[in-house]
Amino acid sequence: MTVLLRALPWLCLGLFTTPALAAEGPMVEIVPVRQMEVRDELITFGSLRSDESVMIRPEVEGRLATLHFREGQAVTAGDLLISLDDAIARAEFAQARANLDLAEKNHQRAQMLFQRGASNAQALDEAQSQLQAARASQSLAQARLDKTQIKAPHDGTLGLRQASVGDYLSAGQNIVNLEVLDPLKVDFRIPQKAVAQVRLGQTVEITLDTYPGERFRGEIYAINPRLDEVGRSQAIRAHIGNDDRRLRPGQFVRVSVILEERPNALVIPEEAVMPQGDKLLVNLVVDGQVERREVTLGKRFDGLVEVREGLQGDETIISAGWQRVREGLAVRTKSGERQP
Repeated sequence: MTVLLRALPWLCLGLFTTPALAAEGPMVEIVPVRQMEVRDELITFGSLRSDESVMIRPEVEGRLATLHFREGQAVTAGDLLISLDDAIARAEFAQARANLDLAEKNHQRAQMLFQRGASNAQALDEAQSQLQAARASQSLAQARLDKTQIKAPHDGTLGLRQASVGDYLSAGQNIVNLEVLDPLKVDFRIPQKAVAQVRLGQTVEITLDTYPGERFRGEIYAINPRLDEVGRSQAIRAHIGNDDRRLRPGQFVRVSVILEERPNALVIPEEAVMPQGDKLLVNLVVDGQVERREVTLGKRFDGLVEVREGLQGDETIISAGWQRVREGLAVRTKSGERQP
């Protein structure tokens, strides 16, 4: 009896304190289900190239007389870039013109004599043939004269010249390169297993060390129908806008081919997922109590995971401490939210 009386205060204390502690429940961290853009992408590497790149070369030999440009200058199609010494070409054109004048007069005379019966058809044919040859010679001389003036074949930006005034240039000798810098092309390759995922018009994004944290967007416009037999890869080409001229041909870039974009995907912390057999569950807090729900997951990235099925987007889930809870248990909560 004495032992019972001594234990009675402790029993009474336990009677009053245990329910209070149980009512509080375990402490858990909660976060709201977030909505953000999630995308599937294929990562590879490539190089930037000029949309058009041409080396300006003379088609005829001659001495370089005048340069009409500055290195690095932007030019438009048809701008005069280089003049070669045209003294010989002009003399040849003048001679061809004089020969044509003579041939025309001889042809007129032959026609007149033939009409009067003072000449035969053979003489007229010979005069006609000489006239045609003279016209062809003049056209050739005109073409040679025109080729002493070298013009820009298209809009673009000139590079560094490789010749100086006074140099004697041979036909085909390099003078200066002309580059189209907007847009740029990015050439890259994809592995054979990814060929079915890439199509014309697909969006690509490039990043490069020169501009950390920045992305430049473009679009696929050409796909090589033939795979490389050695590397079993397919060559792809995309256009990248470059109106501010920040990108340069020859730069090495990281290429992301955007396969699918989901702008309002539901995302939760990866540690909030509770595996249970062959199922994946999350613990929700609804009116202060735990509710478990099966989910289907998608892409994982940066400690987060996309929820494809099982959530609506307005739920609050337990991100830490779910190991101590069960379905229907009342819990205390504190925010465990972090920026994705």
